[in-house]
Parts: sequence; structure tokens; C-alpha cells
Amino acid sequence: MTTKLPAAFSPEVLAALARPYVPVDPRAAELVDGIKPRWYVVEVKSREVEKELAKRRFGIYVPETIETVVCRGRKFDRATPMIGGYVFVFLWGTDANWQRLARTYGVTQILGWIDDEEIDRLRFEENCERLDAAAREKIRQRVLMYVHKRMKRKQRRKSRRATRRKLDSKG
Repeated sequence: MTTKLPAAFSPEVLAALARPYVPVDPRAAELVDGIKPRWYVVEVKSREVEKELAKRRFGIYVPETIETVVCRGRKFDRATPMIGGYVFVFLWGTDANWQRLARTYGVTQILGWIDDEEIDRLRFEENCERLDAAAREKIRQRVLMYVHKRMKRKQRRKSRRATRRKLDSKG
């Protein structure tokens, strides 16, 4: 059974409605020549988001540290994230990849990118020693400050451009 659409629709709209629905495969990674892949700092709601990002074939890194916990008189070691609430995602900065990342359920915010050297430093600290809460907080502050500095530079450039445009339009 076919339904007749009202004649009020334009031919372009009718053609768009007649196309078959093609779902986007969330696992379709887009690799682009000429664009350098980077590590992005992503704020997430829970640890379940890490599994979802891995399922969507994003390269993720969550630096963890081993801490000893005493529960009911027994000691056991458990892995806890060094920087709680944040995940490092490796991707090429294209619009398609950015949208796939932003649309993932549980991703709160994409803060920006960091250099490979910073990731290497985190891996070194993760593998060398056990960290207490104060050391983890210090690492967290360093990484977030690094990202925020880069974001502020970008905002300053934008504000300078806007000021120049205003001055040019007045003159």
C-alpha cells in the first residue's frame, strides 16, 4: 500500500522522502590523508562510556593506577582511573568523526586535544609507581590546565579577529 503525499511538497522534498533510509554505521572510522590524528580529552559521565567508545572503534586511553583498599578486614588491589571522569580519545579531526564522538551517549564535553608527549608522560607515570590521591589530582590539574591554555589561545585569536572586523567595518 502506497500513501499519496500532499501536492504542497516541493519536488526536492518529495525526492528526499523517496530515498531509502541508510543508517550510518557507527564503526565506520574516517581516515583522512593530510590531517594529523590527535588525542582529544573527553569528559564522560561514567565508566560505561569507555566501553561504548571502544565498541564504536575509537582509540581510547584511560590511565589507571593501582590502589590498595581495605574492605571487611581484607586488603585487595583495584584499578582506579588517574583522572576520573575523563577519557583520551585518538581520532582524526574530521566533522564526521567529531559528530560520532559528540553523539555517543554519555559524552559530556570534548575539551580539546593534547600532544603525544603528554600522553607518553602519563603512560610513564602510570607504569612507574603507585600514586596517592594528591598525586592523581596534581596530574589531573596539569592535563586540564594544558587543554585550557590551548583553548584560551584560540579564543583570544577569535576575539582579535572580531575586533579587527569591527574596526574595519567602522572605518
